[in-house]
Amino acid sequence: MSHKGTIQKNGYIVFELTKESDVDATTPLGARYTAIVLCTQGEATLEANMENHQLHAGDCLCVGNVLYKNTIKMSDDFKARVIISMSSFALDSIVGIPVGFMESIYTRPIVSIDDKAKLTILGNYIDNLELLQNMDMGHRHKELVVLTFRSIILIMAMIRGASGNLSKFVYGQGDVYFRNFIEMIDENVKQEHEVAFYASKLNITPKYLSEVCKLKSGHKAKEIISSFLISKIKQEMLISGKSIKAIAYEYGFADQSSMGKFFNKMTGQSPGDFRRIASENINDDESAADE
Repeated sequence: MSHKGTIQKNGYIVFELTKESDVDATTPLGARYTAIVLCTQGEATLEANMENHQLHAGDCLCVGNVLYKNTIKMSDDFKARVIISMSSFALDSIVGIPVGFMESIYTRPIVSIDDKAKLTILGNYIDNLELLQNMDMGHRHKELVVLTFRSIILIMAMIRGASGNLSKFVYGQGDVYFRNFIEMIDENVKQEHEVAFYASKLNITPKYLSEVCKLKSGHKAKEIISSFLISKIKQEMLISGKSIKAIAYEYGFADQSSMGKFFNKMTGQSPGDFRRIASENINDDESAADE
C-alpha cells in the first residue's frame, strides 16, 4: 500500500526516511497533514509549506497544517523516523494537552535532544506507533494508537519546556498574541466561536489577529477556532453519552440543526452518522475480540 493509502486507512503513517527512500515519501501530499521527523543520523534540509528546516542528528521537527513537503538535500548517511498524520487525527489526539506545550512546539518547530535517554524514549514510542499501524490489537486498538501519538507529542513538549519557563521561547508581540489566543480558545470555545470575541479580549482587531495566526500556524484565526471546536465536539459525542441536541446547546449553537451544518462542513458527515459509524466500529471490534 502507498504512503497516502496507509494515511487514509489509519489516519497516519510511520516510515524511515533516507536518501534511498521511496519517492512517495517526499512528494506533495495534496491535503493538510501534521509531520514529525526525528533525525537519528546525518543531516538534511526539509521543506514544509515553502519553509526550509535544517535537521541534524538528535533534532526532532514537528510542523502542523502541512500542505506541501519536499526534501531539499540529505547527507549520504542521513536517517530519520517520520510520522505523517492527518491534521484532524493529530488534533483529536492532543485535545487536553496544555496549550502552552503545543504553542512551544509549533512556534519553534525543531526540538534539539542531547539527552540519549530521552532520545531513546522518543524513538521507542515512534517505533511502537509504526508497529500499531501494521497490526490489530482488538477493540482498544484505536485508543492505544491515540495514546501513543499523544505520548510522542508530550515527550517533545516536555523536552522543549524542560526549564519550566515556556515564555522564554516567545520572541515578539505576535508570539504573545498567538499563545494567548490559543489559551483563550481552549477555555472559551464552547460558547465563543467568533474571531471578534478573542480579538476584543486581546485588544487588537480581528484582521490583525488573523494575520498573526496565518503567520504562526498557516491558518486564519477562524479556521483555528473551528478546528478546536470540532475536535471537542467529536470527543464529547464519543465519550459523554449526551444527546446531539444537548451537545449543540452546550457548545453554543442556536439549535441542533445549526451544529449539524457546522459538523457536516468540517467533517463531511452529519453528527448522527459520525456517532453511528463510531459505535458500529466499536461493536465490530468487540465482537471480533469475543470470537
